[in-house]
Amino acid sequence: MSLQTTDNATSPRTWALIVWGLFIASYFTFAATLIVAVIIAYVKRGDLVGTPFASHMTSAIRTFWISLIASVIGVVLLLIGIGVFILGAAALWQLFRTIRGVIRALDNRPIDDPEGWF
Repeated sequence: MSLQTTDNATSPRTWALIVWGLFIASYFTFAATLIVAVIIAYVKRGDLVGTPFASHMTSAIRTFWISLIASVIGVVLLLIGIGVFILGAAALWQLFRTIRGVIRALDNRPIDDPEGWF
C-alpha cells in the first residue's frame, strides 16, 4: 500500500485565515487556540516568504508576544487596581489586529507594517 499525495497544497491565504481564525477562537477557549496559532505562524512563516501573507505571520507572532507581555503586566498590576485597564486595552488591541488581519487576508493584501503597533 502506498501513500498517495496530491499537488494541491494549502494556499498561503488559507494559512493566514487559519491563524487569524485561531486568534478569534482564543477569546472563547481561554487562549488554548492562541498557542496553536502562533506555532503555525512560526512554522509557515518561512514557507510564505515572497507572498503577501508572510506579513500576516509576522504580525500574528508579534501580536501574540505583545499581548502575552501586556497580559502578564496587567495580571501583576491587578493588585493595585489598574491591571484591569491594561488587560482590557490588551484585549482590544489584539482584537483590532486580528480583525485587521482577517480583512486584509480576505482581500489578498499584506499587512502594511507587520512590526508596527497598529
